[in-house]
Amino acid sequence: MKEKINIKRKTKLPLLISTFLVAMFFVFQAMESQSATETDSVTLSTTVAEIISMNCGSDINLGTLTPGTPVPTTDQHTTCTVTTNANGGYNLQVKRDDADTTMDKTNDATVNITDKTAWDPTGSGNAAVYSDTGLGFSVYASTATKNTTWWGTGSTYDDANNKYAGFPTAQTNIMQHTSYSSESTTTSIAYRLDVPSTQRSGAYDGSITYQAVSQP
Repeated sequence: MKEKINIKRKTKLPLLISTFLVAMFFVFQAMESQSATETDSVTLSTTVAEIISMNCGSDINLGTLTPGTPVPTTDQHTTCTVTTNANGGYNLQVKRDDADTTMDKTNDATVNITDKTAWDPTGSGNAAVYSDTGLGFSVYASTATKNTTWWGTGSTYDDANNKYAGFPTAQTNIMQHTSYSSESTTTSIAYRLDVPSTQRSGAYDGSITYQAVSQP
């Protein structure tokens, strides 16, 4: 009679788990050794636009004019404040808005006040120390750039060293600032007016336009 014998084997679970973990370790090591790295760079660029702003303050009343006594007799001037980020600075320009003369009789535009010779910046310019009669202007101060060859060495609105010219009919440079300024700059303009004794009495007015042009 044969006897059937059943043999049972015990599986060592801890050993199996350890073997599995070791195998996984080598798998991950193999994966790491096969990884690759590549880089690429991106350049950011932009262009900052030029901007410019200007404020030339309030209208000017030159007061009552007695022929033979030039006005203004008090500090009546225009100061233009300009802010710009332009690398090359800016030019300040001016023109009269009337085709024949700057100031006409308020109730009769055919009656004019004579202007000084219109400003021409060519070379040394054509401004001159004020004399006789006529409406003129002068750049007497600037925190940007004052051209003393053009406008003389005066430093106040009524300085005897100021040079004057008449307002041109087209926008023309009266100040050129050729460098970048991080702060606002100012340019101050004086006016001077006298008329002959034959000038008709009454109110006169007229307008001028200042313009700031940025330079690249």
